[in-house]
Amino acid sequence: MTTPPYKRAAQRLQEEEALLWTLPLPEGTALAATGSLARRELTIHSDLDLLLLHEPGCAPTEEELAQIWYPLWDAGKKIDYAVRTPDECGAIVNHDVTAGLALLDLRHISGAEELSLRARQSALKMWRRAMPKNFDAVVDSAIKRWRRAGSVVAMTRPDLKQGRGGLRDADLIRAISLAHLADAPPLGQERELILKIRACLHEHLRRSRDILDPEYAGDIAHDLGYESRYDLIRDLVSAGKKIDEALTEALAGARTLLNRRQPWYRRSSRRRPLELDVVESEGRVTLSREPNFEDPGLPLRVAASATRYGLPIDPGVWARLARTPVPPEPWLKVQSADFIAVLASSEWSPHVVAELDAHGLWERFVPDWQWVRGRRPAEPIHIHSIDNHLLATVAECARRSVQVARPDLLLLGALFHDIGKGYGRPHEQVGAEKVARMAARLGFHYQDRSRVQTLVAEHTTLSRLVAQCDIYDPRTVDTLLEAVHHDILTLELLGVLTEADALATGPGVWNARLERGRDHLIARGREELQRLHYLSPAPPMVRVPGELGVHPECEDGFPVVYWRGEHQRQSIRILALCAAKAWNIEAARMVRVGEQVQAELVVRPTAGRQTIDPNDLIQTYRSGVHTVIPQIQPRPCAIYWHESIIEIRTPDQPGVFGEILRVLPEADWIELKNIGDTLIVRSALSAPINRAETERNVTRALGNS
Repeated sequence: MTTPPYKRAAQRLQEEEALLWTLPLPEGTALAATGSLARRELTIHSDLDLLLLHEPGCAPTEEELAQIWYPLWDAGKKIDYAVRTPDECGAIVNHDVTAGLALLDLRHISGAEELSLRARQSALKMWRRAMPKNFDAVVDSAIKRWRRAGSVVAMTRPDLKQGRGGLRDADLIRAISLAHLADAPPLGQERELILKIRACLHEHLRRSRDILDPEYAGDIAHDLGYESRYDLIRDLVSAGKKIDEALTEALAGARTLLNRRQPWYRRSSRRRPLELDVVESEGRVTLSREPNFEDPGLPLRVAASATRYGLPIDPGVWARLARTPVPPEPWLKVQSADFIAVLASSEWSPHVVAELDAHGLWERFVPDWQWVRGRRPAEPIHIHSIDNHLLATVAECARRSVQVARPDLLLLGALFHDIGKGYGRPHEQVGAEKVARMAARLGFHYQDRSRVQTLVAEHTTLSRLVAQCDIYDPRTVDTLLEAVHHDILTLELLGVLTEADALATGPGVWNARLERGRDHLIARGREELQRLHYLSPAPPMVRVPGELGVHPECEDGFPVVYWRGEHQRQSIRILALCAAKAWNIEAARMVRVGEQVQAELVVRPTAGRQTIDPNDLIQTYRSGVHTVIPQIQPRPCAIYWHESIIEIRTPDQPGVFGEILRVLPEADWIELKNIGDTLIVRSALSAPINRAETERNVTRALGNS
């Protein structure tokens, strides 16, 4: 019977250690191992990571070093070695995070064992002492590694060593526990499985490479006694998920503990309200002291707060959120807005959705998710499983949300564009059916449901036309316009989704030819539709019965504040008041009437009472306490012109509308809509108009200069 590769790796470890014991070491030195040799995790093709230790001032000569290393080179061994004192090991831990992690595994091989013990103690002591200062660097190093290698759970070609949920993350958990910042959970079985797969992979590849390609998965499954490669991948995904969850918990616990060790005056323990029943505490999103667990929108509100403010969610929140009921259909407008907000962050949305799914909450909002969870696509060009490809596409669309007038439709289409794969029918058709039901659940009206359904049904059309047709043939443009039903909004959404889908699929899918063809067809289609259907935006209607107050009727469930002043920049006072009271502006209308400016603000209170007391509003406004809008963070923006009307699109944040009003010239009317956490501001500027200066002022104010 053939010996399994992972057992041959164990035999190699014994042979290598026997060889190392025979090396002639100078007096007063020690030979120690780091890396996989120190952890006894060698494979057939692993390098030998060695460290020669000596006392200060007693470094070995070149001749002595040659007598140590040449026997290894003559035997054909690949070695990576260093020569240091024990104190130098501690200094390296303080300055180099990657090298420091390797030294934590240091193991004595031969020679003066006391030197190896001192070196490891020095490294451990410095690691524990420097961890409060280096913690952010450790996390940043891990994030950079994850971005390069991807996820063991999500990738169709997972990196067993460097990927998120791989061996490096298991090492990082141990390093955090050695710093006494978290407990190391039992992950022996998960680590052993990944090590066996890695040993078999090196054997079949005949080289040291840690990326598991699908064509080798079948042979490795046979080596390890699995019936098929799908069973192997299932267990690998499960192991990677456990390691990833354990690391996430360890990092969160370590950050909390480090914060508590700081002096009281430097701790971030203040509880800051974020949304109704949702607060920030110690840098994480958590629940208020007495939340309403009968509110079906509470889980979405927690998740939306995490993506809006870029904060992790406290692990203790999830079990409590499981008590909330499923929202009835159709959802309330605020629940739909929170759902879109969960998808609107290019950095945080994939992680937050993954957390919701891991705790059994995402499926209650997207029931079709169970079909694509962990499912591998049939196309070899895909680097992600279908569910993670959908989230990667959503992230790419969120990064480009300012390029479209309806980012909510774009994000919803991205989430559902490939959800119909694996049903035995064209996945575009199945996905269109499913997204139409989801749009109805969100309360979208018929026209928007039709648009997002068309977007999913035709999401491969642009790529197909560029690949198979002459893009300069007018008939190709006609085919594209027929596919989007001659709707300019759907055309723009399709252009952005095509790029995001290709970028999320894999390297090289989005290329210069596809980009050039997409741009040409979209531009030609837009010109044709504007020539046939152009309508100038109409000014909004406002009703302002007094200087300041609150309408008795709500709009889409939100209170409406009215205001009247002498010029538009004077409205910054009422906007500063809204920001101070944590009222998010969902819509706004401002019109010049004679010598006055009249405005209506549709606001969503995010903390405290959901109604507004008119007397309190007037008293607070007249007191003049709140006159300064919050300072905004630099965010992307896009600017478009329709004759004298400027359209500005930028991600929502407190104070951004006031900042836009501060730099805009006087206007005949201004209209704001908050769609998918993206502000779309249209303003009909009064003549004369200097477009270049206006664009320069807006982009500088929003942080794009």
